[in-house]
Amino acid sequence: MAREILPLLREGVDSPQESRLRVKIVDAGLPEPAVTLPIFDDLGRYMSTPDLQYKEYKIALEYEGDHHRSDPVQWGKDIERDDRLRANGWIVLRFSLVQMKGGWGSAEKKIRDALVSRGWRGPAS
Repeated sequence: MAREILPLLREGVDSPQESRLRVKIVDAGLPEPAVTLPIFDDLGRYMSTPDLQYKEYKIALEYEGDHHRSDPVQWGKDIERDDRLRANGWIVLRFSLVQMKGGWGSAEKKIRDALVSRGWRGPAS
């Protein structure tokens, strides 16, 4: 089992759910997003380090664990983070346990639609 899982692991992942989200994305035939890379604006100022991202398409993906909802300070930081990214032309897609458990079809469509809206044309033939 360890040999099967090892190629799926990535450095810098903050939670098992982020890894599960990335694996579901790849299993759906979508491009693999980068893991926890910082994003800077055009002036070189730090904006955010999303859980996952497609830098070339300016799409950030965030897995929001329950503490993001239950901690008012964290929730406020998340709102500010998303506002900064959107103000700089990024699409921010947020996911929770709901999408991971039973709503994956709509989550996959949300990612696919965002990629297509930014010029992705599907896997290379």
